[in-house]
Amino acid sequence: MNGTTSQLLSLITFGNHFLKTGQLPENYYPGNNAFKFCNKTNFLYLDSTPEGGPTENEVAAAPAHWFELLKHEGCKGLKAYYHPSENNPDGTPDHKLAGFVGGGGTWLIETIYSSYSDFWAARWEVTLPDDPESNIWSVSYGRTVANTDTIDFCPDPLQVREGLHNVLTDIQSFAQQHQLTNWADIFKEALDILDGNAPANDWHTDQINVEGYDQSTLQLIYAAMSTHVFGGMGSWNDISFETEEDNQRNNDLSFYLYDYMNRALIAGVNSIKIA
Repeated sequence: MNGTTSQLLSLITFGNHFLKTGQLPENYYPGNNAFKFCNKTNFLYLDSTPEGGPTENEVAAAPAHWFELLKHEGCKGLKAYYHPSENNPDGTPDHKLAGFVGGGGTWLIETIYSSYSDFWAARWEVTLPDDPESNIWSVSYGRTVANTDTIDFCPDPLQVREGLHNVLTDIQSFAQQHQLTNWADIFKEALDILDGNAPANDWHTDQINVEGYDQSTLQLIYAAMSTHVFGGMGSWNDISFETEEDNQRNNDLSFYLYDYMNRALIAGVNSIKIA
């Protein structure tokens, strides 16, 4: 699973649990897998000077402080928001850029209040490249839009489940036909999770707070997390085929798999009811 997306989803699910109960697991930060390889995770209000220059005001130095701030401000809940890229270089589809930080479309956290929403975007920067524990990343979540209309978007989980199941079945068959056994096994594992025939990877289950989600919804979330095969060298994106027909078929399947993976994450995580 892409680390930037999994961290965002972790903040949403654990943040909602905190807003409801006031509780957070001991050592959630930095102990949770979502923060592996990070040396900082803070939260900023973004604004501009009278002259038009950008300003950043840190309002929380860690996730727990941010959750407390949101609760104090009357936040009702957190939701995920995603939209595909519109102007990729050379028209490159998002699934081919998903392995790069900032690529693959835009993910935001929507913080919902009684009559408005704010939106927060993540900025990942390598600040400690030689850290002995490999905690090289500093992550800042900036409030990019404030006091705007609430979106609270949630696709139909049943329709998304069917679409994800269909494309996983097709791409698994495609991988098998081309003797890509390891990849076929990955797609089969995601199908098994979706169908309830296999447990999810511990790496994924650690990152999501399960409170408030039924088993079917968790299967959808974990299957989608297991489906993220898009990256750089050595990933599914790195595979090419002898014929243009096979390359086009792979590109089509990958496009729909990436699309339904993102839909499944939103449909699953956003299905939880907020106050």
